[in-house]
Amino acid sequence: MAHHFADASWKSHEFLEGPYMRVPKEIGCALMASAIVSPIVSMMDKAMVQPITGVGPFLGKMKDAGKVMVLNPRNFFGGVSFRLTSFVYFGTFAVANLSEAALDFYKVKDDGKRKQVKVSAASAANISLLAWRDSVFARKYSGIASAVRPKKAPMRTVSMFALRDFFTMTATFYGAPLAANYLIKEHDWNHDAAELSMALAIPVVSQMATAPIHIHAMDYYNRSLVSTSERFAQIKAEYSKVAFARSLRILPAFGLSSYANNKFRELSIRQPNEDLLFTKRMTKLIQRVTRPTNSESRVAATSPKKMN
Repeated sequence: MAHHFADASWKSHEFLEGPYMRVPKEIGCALMASAIVSPIVSMMDKAMVQPITGVGPFLGKMKDAGKVMVLNPRNFFGGVSFRLTSFVYFGTFAVANLSEAALDFYKVKDDGKRKQVKVSAASAANISLLAWRDSVFARKYSGIASAVRPKKAPMRTVSMFALRDFFTMTATFYGAPLAANYLIKEHDWNHDAAELSMALAIPVVSQMATAPIHIHAMDYYNRSLVSTSERFAQIKAEYSKVAFARSLRILPAFGLSSYANNKFRELSIRQPNEDLLFTKRMTKLIQRVTRPTNSESRVAATSPKKMN
């Protein structure tokens, strides 16, 4: 089974369960994947919208958030940042999983059509949810005094957030496969190595281009009336922090979470190779642990039987 988010091929798996059994599992896998990735991504994204400049202060905010998570988990996991981020990634993976399940139920095997449906559904969910969440983050964490803070994010800010994530999703679903195919055909790369490396590298590199869009969106929210030169000065000042943070967050957001989501599916949904299922693996582990060793077997075989 492929473990990257861009995969939509029907050959990646052959799940055998019907909708009543499979749909709850697909939703559960999305929930578990979201729970794994949301702590680190929520810390990064919250630090990105705060009024700090440079990579050093950004890492300092990350360290502070990590301390809160460890020392005061109730406050961290009950906070707005974690809850909204969890909802974003749960929604994204739930839509991706359910769209793929629907394609399987209707026996759609054309890879082009499968990819179009999955890309459209997952992108719509991810882009809309992230634009909504980041508009909430802008209001809550941007450092603007409540007296002058806009009641809601301007449409220009929300649109820029959506444009930022549109480019990221395009890089993930279309740029990465094209780059992987180029490496396979022109440089004779291993197929799996090319796909996995490009599935991570291309979205990371794309953040260098989307960072100015993110900064522009936040700056317009904070200072809607400044001049163009002031806007460019702000982009220049914030670029290193935002480009670094957005590149770093891609690894858990599109790497770890995607791997976890597909791995959970592999472990929980019945397929022809049932040895991959979690229950089968646990059964084999228990049998291996409880099985007597060779020396114990020899001792038992050679020991004299008790006389009645």
